[in-house]
Amino acid sequence: MYEEKVRVLLVEDNPRDVEIIRRMLGNYQRARFEVHSADTAEQGLEQLGTDEFDVILLDYMLPGQDGLRFLARVGDDPDVPPVIMLTAQGDERVAAQAMSLGAYDYFPKSSIVSEILAQAIHQALEKYRLNNQLEGAEQVIFTLAAAVEAKDPLTVNHLVRMASYAVQLGKALDLDEGQLVLLRHGAILHDIGKIGVRETILHKPGPLSKDEWKEMKEHPVIGETICAPLRFSHNVGPIIRHHHERWDGRGYPAALAGEQIPFLARVISVIDAFDAMTSDRPYRDALSVEEATSRLDAGAGNQWDPDIMQTFLEIVKQGGPGVRRFTAVS
Repeated sequence: MYEEKVRVLLVEDNPRDVEIIRRMLGNYQRARFEVHSADTAEQGLEQLGTDEFDVILLDYMLPGQDGLRFLARVGDDPDVPPVIMLTAQGDERVAAQAMSLGAYDYFPKSSIVSEILAQAIHQALEKYRLNNQLEGAEQVIFTLAAAVEAKDPLTVNHLVRMASYAVQLGKALDLDEGQLVLLRHGAILHDIGKIGVRETILHKPGPLSKDEWKEMKEHPVIGETICAPLRFSHNVGPIIRHHHERWDGRGYPAALAGEQIPFLARVISVIDAFDAMTSDRPYRDALSVEEATSRLDAGAGNQWDPDIMQTFLEIVKQGGPGVRRFTAVS
């Protein structure tokens, strides 16, 4: 008895290969493969636009546009099903290019047998479904970050400003696009761990007690743990965990010093301090931009990375005295 129906789009111009693959999948007893074929990349794209498929088997050698160009055209579309590239024997270079363009797997045609091909399709489907689940987890976590901010009316739009400041400072530091994305994510998620801190501590108008301060210091570690399901957690986790470290080694949670502190965490530390100083807090009113930048300048080389701080202060200075050069955008 068939366990699952799988709709396959086979983009292959050789009728003999189409029949071989159709027969192979037909012999597999643990799923029912419904194979639809297209002779060219263009026909494959047309079928994707009018029908739904679970997986694409894509031949590299196609008339007109080859399989790699097909992948390049559909690689950024989240609605395109997983693609398995079919290559000739010895086409390892093509296979590597296909994987870099988003293919889930590749197979030399000469080594394909019914069981192996069917299992590869199932593995691609499982990976695809897992990625979709992780994207859902990311949405939940980003929503949670906004909910944490909403608990405190004094921090309204803090995350929007942080994300905007992060990108502006990151560009001034000549970060590449990948680093800018991570920096923006880190800016949004840096304080998500405060969900594990009591509101009475977060909103306390006076100094924290020793025990309260100990609880507050846990929020970067809690935040890193919450964000562990993110696909980019390996890179954004250190930003969250270490954004309260100090250049002189007197920060928390790990007392890292200088360049031991992850670079993007050092960037977040600067803009987080600026936004905190220029915003109302339970224990004080917002400082002017002049006063805030004066305090930040005094702390360069002690609390903050002096080179990052110099770049930051130059950006603010370009806006003129008393003018916040940074503009918060959504």
